Amino acid sequence: MALLPILRLVCLSALWLAMGCGVTACGAAHQDPSRPSAPDPANQVQVLQQALAVVRPDGAGQGQAPQPAEVALPHDWDRIYPGRNGTATYRLAFPYRGGGQDIPALYLARAANSFEMHLNGKLLAASGAMDAPALYGGQRPLYIPVPEAMLRPENELTITIAARANAKAGLSRVEFGPGQLVHSHYLGALWFRVIGPLVITALSLLLTAISLLIWWRQRDPLFGLYALAEIAWSVSVVERLLDSAPLPLHAWQVLVLASRTLFIVATARFALIIIDVRSPWPAWLVTAFLWIKLPLIVVMTFLFNAPSLKLFDWAINMLLACGIATALAWAALRRPSRERLVLAATVALASALSTADMIRIQFSNDFYWDTSLTKYVSQLFSLSMAWLLVDRYTRTTSTLAELNRNLDRKVAQKEEELHLLYAHSREIEREQATLRERGRIMRDMHDGLGSTLVGALSLLRSGHGSPMVLQQHLQQALDALKLSVDAMQDTGGDLAVVLGNLRYRLRARLEAAKLRVDWQVERLPPVAGLTPQIVRELQYLLLEALSNVMQHAGGATVQVVARSFAGTSVEGEAILIEIRDDGHGFDAASGAPGHGLANMRSRAAAIGGELSIASSERGTTVSLLLYPARWAEGEAA
Repeated sequence: MALLPILRLVCLSALWLAMGCGVTACGAAHQDPSRPSAPDPANQVQVLQQALAVVRPDGAGQGQAPQPAEVALPHDWDRIYPGRNGTATYRLAFPYRGGGQDIPALYLARAANSFEMHLNGKLLAASGAMDAPALYGGQRPLYIPVPEAMLRPENELTITIAARANAKAGLSRVEFGPGQLVHSHYLGALWFRVIGPLVITALSLLLTAISLLIWWRQRDPLFGLYALAEIAWSVSVVERLLDSAPLPLHAWQVLVLASRTLFIVATARFALIIIDVRSPWPAWLVTAFLWIKLPLIVVMTFLFNAPSLKLFDWAINMLLACGIATALAWAALRRPSRERLVLAATVALASALSTADMIRIQFSNDFYWDTSLTKYVSQLFSLSMAWLLVDRYTRTTSTLAELNRNLDRKVAQKEEELHLLYAHSREIEREQATLRERGRIMRDMHDGLGSTLVGALSLLRSGHGSPMVLQQHLQQALDALKLSVDAMQDTGGDLAVVLGNLRYRLRARLEAAKLRVDWQVERLPPVAGLTPQIVRELQYLLLEALSNVMQHAGGATVQVVARSFAGTSVEGEAILIEIRDDGHGFDAASGAPGHGLANMRSRAAAIGGELSIASSERGTTVSLLLYPARWAEGEAA
């Protein structure tokens, strides 16, 4: 099949997708900024969790100078000052004993949205504009090498951030220690929060392109829903890779929230089609979910980080997940199948992970859900849907291949039957042709040979027939018999051979009638379709014409003319045969006694020819115009 390599690519991409999920999960387990940590004397990595902060939210009292206050890190701006911009300055103290071979470094999970970092009064690092912080600025992990020349036995690290409302601003814990150890923590967070989503997004887009290609060729709604879900998920996680919104803030937040909702709806519809739900309530549940989520998206656009809204949004998502899981479980119990069991297990696992995340994060300091695995639960659905599509397509392909094999066997069987029927029909046609040939021979013998012999026998019985008359009758009978035999011989489509045989058979009678033969037969082209029936009709027609010359014309010469000439574009080449005598003629308009002329016209019509007779005192001319193209088309009898 043409799509089989594409499906192999889907399987390979799904495998890499699973590996990406595993890597990010490992990164989450390795680096959890919400987990308390103390300085480790063995490796001398210090985790700074307390800071003296001076916070300046917009709209605060202008007459009073903010007072420094002790704060715990991470310090989540949106939790303390929701919907407000501002700045904050954090002072962290830490010792440095030196003596290590590795260059010391700092690691921060977040310093958002813009920041300036000073160590002992000297600028160490900076990112973004302090007067216009970016929407997603400073949210990616930071690794900052520290020159030993800037370090003292007792150090003060000053970090000033510019916070943007509802943009996950704040400062995480700060790690300080040997560069190699700190860098390992940084890489774990980088993989979990940046590289992992980037790799998985790229693979999702690849799977989307493959699914859209298959959907375009087959119009299978399953592939369309899968591609829609992958696109929606990619849009929902792309914010982790940006510094600023590509659209106006509220429009971008609506797009991100709507894409997450679209992913859930497309996944639910995919599951309902796979399990073939007979009851209408799951579809109603999806519709109700949409009606609730649409206004909720608008509200969350302006209160993005409100804990109550997050909890309500999670509850709505879990309600739909539980409803779909119930439908899956019910369908799996009533009509078990691999597809239903896989989807039920995926929904159950996703629901369990989401619930566990919600419980864990509610009792931790991860206000921004940085360590949540829920955002990667979508990969479980992506992997399950990819496997289901490949499995269904493979089974469908196998079924179609088996149907094709069965169809080929049936076609071969029918062809064999048709071949036998054709052979039988050909046998019947040959038998019918033989019967028709026998009938013609019997009719010719009855009408020609039989009638001549009966006439001779009547003359003999009456006693009035002279030997000469009896001889003529018997000679005519013998000539008719010989012509019937000649008609069955293969002439190779040569009319000159037919005319030559007729001359040979009538030579004795012509000499007895004292007629000189003027033979004017040109070289004639081969004729297709010159059957024995046509030869017989032609011979009897010419025999009748020559017999009339011998018996009634009273002339001294008979001329036989045959030539071909170009006919019309429709009829093609034509052949003209003429029998001329120099006898006394007859009145052709009044006809002649007997059936001779009528039989001649009947035989001419039977072979598709045109017969004309012209007679005067100087002789008679019988003209026969033949169109061989009619014989090839089967128009002649």
